[in-house]
Amino acid sequence: MTALALLSLPFLIIGGLVKGVGYVGGWLMNLYERHRARKRAALEAELDRKQAELRGTILSLAGALGMEAHEARKALIRESYLASGRVPEA
Repeated sequence: MTALALLSLPFLIIGGLVKGVGYVGGWLMNLYERHRARKRAALEAELDRKQAELRGTILSLAGALGMEAHEARKALIRESYLASGRVPEA
């Protein structure tokens, strides 16, 4: 009986090692996934910040273009009145 116990001892040790390696591998994979999730969240936050910055720039440029277009229309109307010799009605 003791011989059978001694013969099964290496199998039990190897089984325990395999199970331990499985636990450590799972723990390492969870650690890696958490790292990737943090990295992804940081990248998304940076993209959101950049998007807001670009949106603000676009809106300010659109406003400036709108003002320039308004001034150009006013100048064009003024020039057409001057060329025709008519006085605009108030």
